[in-house]
Formats: sequence, structure tokens, C-alpha cells
Amino acid sequence: MRATSLAYWLSLLILLPFASVAEEPLRFGTFQNTQSPVLHVCERVLREAYASLGRSIEVEHLPAERSLFWAISGRLDGDLCRGQSNSELLLVPTPVYYWQMGVFSNRPLSIQSWEDLKPYKIAYERGMSLISEHQELDLVPVNSIESGINLLSTKRIDVLLDDYNSVLYAARKMQVDNLFAHQQRLAQGPTYHLLNKKHAALAAQLDLVLTQMARDGRIAQIEKEVMAEFMLDADQSISPEQETTNPEVGA
Repeated sequence: MRATSLAYWLSLLILLPFASVAEEPLRFGTFQNTQSPVLHVCERVLREAYASLGRSIEVEHLPAERSLFWAISGRLDGDLCRGQSNSELLLVPTPVYYWQMGVFSNRPLSIQSWEDLKPYKIAYERGMSLISEHQELDLVPVNSIESGINLLSTKRIDVLLDDYNSVLYAARKMQVDNLFAHQQRLAQGPTYHLLNKKHAALAAQLDLVLTQMARDGRIAQIEKEVMAEFMLDADQSISPEQETTNPEVGA
């Protein structure tokens, strides 16, 4: 009996390290802008989705390219959310957010297309390949939306391109009220969660959860809640009404 009991407890001790590893949080990188409502939507959606699978997550805010590199190398388990795929990472098919690329300027400009941007100096967040691929434009990469807003408000650039809701919130938080928010959206589309290839089984399980959350309206509800929280948190805004009160904006 004593030998059997000893063997039992030894087996538990052997399994303890493996149990600890299984319970470790999954670590994901994302853009450096810790105050981006988009990233908070993605994080809240994924926290809830992973929790239903019995997993927790941690998020590290990093330079965009470093986040991708660490996700690919396995230093991180993946990238929180991106508007584009990466051949070296697994894309979870159900979107966690739908972004809209807003156009912001420091004076009224006529911008309806990418072609209309050619005369201007344009800031954008590093890692946004949809923008960086337009090499015909005068592009200025920045590390955060706040940096782009500072450049725009001090007239060192002419245009800022980024997620519409994120710029509205950041400008409100910074109490910058001299920006023009154009009605025109140059692009819009889904944002996806990316996983290191070692997590193929997890990706399939997670997609089932996200599909159900989307079907139930839960992802849309989380987005609405986060955006409301962010806008209430700020003191001063560039509101959507500015788009209609100034007829020159987006004209």
C-alpha cells in the first residue's frame, strides 16, 4: 500500500511542470498605441474567446515589425490583430474588428482617392502595409497615432491616415481640435487575429468560438461598449458633426 501511494504522489510531481505550462497565458504582441480603441476591442473580444477555451492571454505593445517578428519566431504566441495576413503566421478566419481608414488634415483638402494624396506629406503608423505599399506617395512612418496627430497639428505633415475611430479618440484625449476629419474612407476591411504555426489546433478551436460570438452579435456588442467607454473618457472631441458643419471637408 505504501509503495502504491508513493508511486501515486511521484506521478503527480512529475506531471506538475506540464500542468503549469498548460496554464501559462498566451502572449500576443500588438501596436505600441496602448490607447487605441481598436486594440482594446480586439483584446476584449479575444480575452472572452480564449476564456471560453480555458486560456488566458497577455498583450505586449511593441513596434509593429517587432511584434510580427516575435510572433513568427515563437517568442510570442501570435499577433493580437492585423488588417492583413502574413504567410508565416496562421490567420484565424473570423474577423475580430472591421476597420475604416480615416483621412485627417490640418486644413480643408479635396481627397477622394489615393491619387488625390500625391501632392501631400502623409503620416501613418508603422506596420500598416496597405499604406506603405503606396510608394508613389510622400509617406512619413510614425510609431503612434499621437505622434501623427502632433505632426499634423504643428503642420509638419499635411495628412494623417489611420483607423477613423482611433484618431477621433486620440485627438479628443490630446485636446487637439484643429483637425479636419474627412468623410471619405480610403479603405475599410476586416482585422484578424494571427497565431504562430505551432498553434494550428488552437486556431481551429478559437475560430469556432469567434464564429459563434459574431453570429450572436457579441463581437459587435463589445465594439459598441468599448467605443462608448473611450469617448466618455475623453474631454474634447473632433466629432463626426464637424464633417457636416464644414462643407469643405471631404469636398
